[in-house]
Amino acid sequence: MGKVKVSEWLWRFLAAMMLFSVVWTIWIIYQLNPPPLVTNTAFEAAARARANASQKAQGAIAPPAGADRAPAIAAPAAPETPKPPPVNADKLKLTDSLTVPGAK
Repeated sequence: MGKVKVSEWLWRFLAAMMLFSVVWTIWIIYQLNPPPLVTNTAFEAAARARANASQKAQGAIAPPAGADRAPAIAAPAAPETPKPPPVNADKLKLTDSLTVPGAK
């Protein structure tokens, strides 16, 4: 009679764990794929904000006074010297042999 109860509780425990795993999997899928209610509302709000912004003549930052004329070029610009790369590629190369640092 003792074996019957152990077997019954074992199957109940396994059924509960399987139910928990199914519910957990559904919860994870729900979290990865949220319902589009908030997303659609956010897109609509962004479209309304763009529509309201296009009605204004200019934004909050105005161009400086005199930005409409082209800058005067006094003399032809000399070609710039190329900038050195930020990392020395020679230091990244692998060596052909092993050496002890500082030894000659």
